[in-house]
Amino acid sequence: MKTKKLLALLCGAAMMVSLLTPAMAAENRREVIDMGDGFYAVVTMEEMPMTRAGDTKNGTKSATVYNGSTVIGTATLMATFDISGATARATLAAINGTGKNGWSYDHGTASRSGNKASGTAYFKSGSTTKSLTLTMTCSSDGTIS
Repeated sequence: MKTKKLLALLCGAAMMVSLLTPAMAAENRREVIDMGDGFYAVVTMEEMPMTRAGDTKNGTKSATVYNGSTVIGTATLMATFDISGATARATLAAINGTGKNGWSYDHGTASRSGNKASGTAYFKSGSTTKSLTLTMTCSSDGTIS
């Protein structure tokens, strides 16, 4: 009897996970950016739920930067958009990062204009510097891309 209850509980849990997984996957998108000379970045974007008032949308784009198969660093662009008007407007853009495997995160610059937020992360090793630019835009309905 206990085995049947446990089996029913496990089946129910598996069903809930299978129903939630597609919904969560829709919010996270991946892309690969070729940075040249064997460097590339794997970028993941995540949209946050709208605020309670429904007029602000937040998002992050995180990148892991590689030289071949070696991770040289990570960078994250964070942005906030005001969607209370007829068009979306970027109100915050910030970028930060870390270096790995002999590379350092040198610095980052962020900017915003209209419905666009962008940031450039700079990684350095010796005399070699590599930069990665991440950009997010937001539509008036709160869709971040």
